[in-house]
Amino acid sequence: MSDPFQTPNPANAAGDDARQLQEFVRELTANQGRMRAFIVSLMPGNPDVGDVLQESNVTLWKSRERYQPGTNFIAWAFTIAKLEVLHYRTRAKRYGRILISDELLAMLAEEMPDCGENEAYLTALENCLSKLTDKQRELVDARYQPGHTIEMHAHITGYKPSALRVALLRVRTTLKECVEKSIHTQPA
Repeated sequence: MSDPFQTPNPANAAGDDARQLQEFVRELTANQGRMRAFIVSLMPGNPDVGDVLQESNVTLWKSRERYQPGTNFIAWAFTIAKLEVLHYRTRAKRYGRILISDELLAMLAEEMPDCGENEAYLTALENCLSKLTDKQRELVDARYQPGHTIEMHAHITGYKPSALRVALLRVRTTLKECVEKSIHTQPA
């Protein structure tokens, strides 16, 4: 227990601040994928997900002094992201660009994923992605790269878009089965 009458050592305080900042940056960078997935779940099909993620990161950075190492960073980050989605929606309403209702958004936000369960799925997905052939992985990467479409990939590769859609459906089915098998065979 520390002595309340002892004069604080500025060197220790600076070291604690640096460690706290390092922990914050580590959490922020490690959880970018989860934050993006959460924002996508609140803004399905919206091309502005990256902008909302960036705004969420800016808000988190400005609020970094409030973060306490050892607390649930992702829950805090999801709350900030949800507020940024709501802020985005307010701006978008002015231009008539809202695609889902406020009620649906609230329901989606309430269904915040269990981080541990998602981590297992993400790990299984990464493992299953690594088992794909080079062509299958190229197709998945091309489809899910921001700003790219099946049609663009068809033009580049010389395949018909319909053939690529069928191939992508097969790859998705393979990935789904692989992930489910991995999750169900993991020890509890």
